[in-house]
Amino acid sequence: MIALDDLSVTIGSFRLNGITLHAGDGEYFVLLGPSGAGKTVLLEVIAGLRAADTGRVTINARDMAGVKPEHRGIALVYQDYSLFPHLTAAENIAYGMQVRSRPDHEIRKRVDELLADFGISHLGQRYPGSLSGGEQQRVAIARALATNPSVLLLDEPFASLDPRVCDECIRVMQDLKDTRSVTIIQVSHSHEEAYSLADRVAVLLGGRIKQTGTPDEIFRTPASEEVARFVGIDNVMTGVVTNMAGCSRITAGSLAIKLPASFPEGTVVTIGIPADCIRVLPVHPEFDEPGSTAITCEVRRVTPGRDCFRIELDGVVPLTSILGRQGPGDGIVPARGTQVCAVFRDTDVRVFSGDR
Repeated sequence: MIALDDLSVTIGSFRLNGITLHAGDGEYFVLLGPSGAGKTVLLEVIAGLRAADTGRVTINARDMAGVKPEHRGIALVYQDYSLFPHLTAAENIAYGMQVRSRPDHEIRKRVDELLADFGISHLGQRYPGSLSGGEQQRVAIARALATNPSVLLLDEPFASLDPRVCDECIRVMQDLKDTRSVTIIQVSHSHEEAYSLADRVAVLLGGRIKQTGTPDEIFRTPASEEVARFVGIDNVMTGVVTNMAGCSRITAGSLAIKLPASFPEGTVVTIGIPADCIRVLPVHPEFDEPGSTAITCEVRRVTPGRDCFRIELDGVVPLTSILGRQGPGDGIVPARGTQVCAVFRDTDVRVFSGDR
């Protein structure tokens, strides 16, 4: 549906370089990256609002070189909604169809459908200034869809919303994804949005695509240390491979960690262990669970969160564990200064670099 081939764009000292992406028909694709990574610039290139220095944009097998934005079948929704303040919600949604001289009865029917689809029928005669951020966002997306674009581009659509309203908007987009065939490319810095909405994700860091895959592939098996750190894998370390009894281990200081695959002796390897894969157990001198590594540590800090506790540990190597909140009495969070055992399985180890 959408193909970006070797795109490069220079803006001052910033450069998007060698961007190649393919989004399928009806796919919900999330461009994930921090502020300043070039996500919005890439949307504007797709929409035809900004020219690329090199490379090609193809939509529905048609080269977009020289094609004006209004002829690309694309709708773009910016973070600030850009609603017309002097028009009601219904009039905002109708605007694009009126510009295209659609019949009045068709416009009324389409506006009513979209107001209902987005759960805002009761807001049709309200002006944007009297709507909440979440309500304005729904109107903006409904307006974008009114002319039946084949591609919907969303620029950080929920970044300014509070968590409850953001959750509501994500549910609306999940319904949209399930009931409409429009191809959606959304830019975001939110891991939660990517997991909740994306069929596939591309991680954009420093003007380059670093990895593309399903949310599970991105978050569970990042392809590099850079991606791993961005998606929140805290426990990253580098060491040298030693082979013993048919197994490869990484030696980092005095710690030996079994690897999930074989590597040549002496290879320098970087690994990561997701914090939610590290269990924190009472110290047991005879602990010997097959396929696991156990490290005696001291609890340095416990930070409570809404859904979990973040536990920072000091040992042979510093580690971080994420312990999910459970029901009353279902789990014990260790106190600062407590001696504990940090345990993780060999299969939880992610390898980011090293020649196999």
